Amino acid sequence: MGPAYGQLVPLLAAVALLSSGLLPHVAQAKKRGGAVPPQVADICSRTPFPDVCKSTAGRHASKYPVIDSVAVLNMQVDAFAKRTAQARKHVIKVSRGSLPQQTQALSFCDTMYMNTQDTIGAAQRAITFKDKATAKIMLQLAVQDFESCDRPFKQGGIRNPLEKFDIMLNQMAQNCMTLANMI
Repeated sequence: MGPAYGQLVPLLAAVALLSSGLLPHVAQAKKRGGAVPPQVADICSRTPFPDVCKSTAGRHASKYPVIDSVAVLNMQVDAFAKRTAQARKHVIKVSRGSLPQQTQALSFCDTMYMNTQDTIGAAQRAITFKDKATAKIMLQLAVQDFESCDRPFKQGGIRNPLEKFDIMLNQMAQNCMTLANMI
């Protein structure tokens, strides 16, 4: 029993502890993106969609030295911008092999999402200057842009494959506007 055996025993004990019950908890924390800091949870609880706020803003809290309503707003707006970019990628994916009428509607949505990205950028700049009025106007314009996406689908009587994105974006935008009122 040399030095290698002495090092192996603690390693095996650690593996046994992890596999006996601790490992599922670690996996769950990673799956959820870790625990949401209490300050973020408190601020998110004052939004119309607190679970959306916590799940999208909470995972970015470690980037901010101070957690206040401006920090949570920045987290939520950043998540809003990322989700809009994901929606644009989804447009490209579902456009392949679509019928011409649906492809045309998807192209319109892509334009609206691109406009949304521009207005989110303007909102982010306004937040930097704590310009609540401009931030709210830009966020409202962003909502109008992506809500317009549904129009050609309704007019054509076809299913909108972006509906889930639009619902989530709407909830995130509502949260952003509420958070903007807190600055």
